[in-house]
Amino acid sequence: MTQPKARLTRPHRRYKASYIDALWEFISEGRAATWHPEILRRRFDEYLRVLRQAESEPLAGMVPASRFWLIGDTDHYLGDVDVRHCLNEALGRYGGHIGYNIRPSERRKGYGKLICRLGILEARKLGIGDILITCDDDNIGSRKVIEANGGRFQDRIDNGRAVLTRRYWILAGE
Repeated sequence: MTQPKARLTRPHRRYKASYIDALWEFISEGRAATWHPEILRRRFDEYLRVLRQAESEPLAGMVPASRFWLIGDTDHYLGDVDVRHCLNEALGRYGGHIGYNIRPSERRKGYGKLICRLGILEARKLGIGDILITCDDDNIGSRKVIEANGGRFQDRIDNGRAVLTRRYWILAGE
């Protein structure tokens, strides 16, 4: 497979239409949206402010986190990555430092591996040493992405969900 061409950027209104289209794709596969696409059409700038604010003033129970969007050659939203600046107890069990999504229509094209690698680079810029990344035990695609990016399997744990959680570490200096 050839290396996909895409770049990370901060969320921006120029990608609004493509991002909202992707949200509909996620909803179609049964995922819940934090902000409904119809609300985002009217309040997109507010949404962008909330994302920026999460870096320094997270909501109660949350940790500071930076969100980046993966954008393709034609300014097409492909996915996103959250880089959490630190871990709380919950993220130490499920979520970790890095969480990523690729829109359904763009999966199996190498973007998962790319966005994970770019997320790791952003975590390093923040000074994060050892990086925890988790995935559901039955998510073979994410397992492959994490392992391809140097993830070392630690364990599988029960988080009271329907499926176990796999935890991986990407160690400092690797």
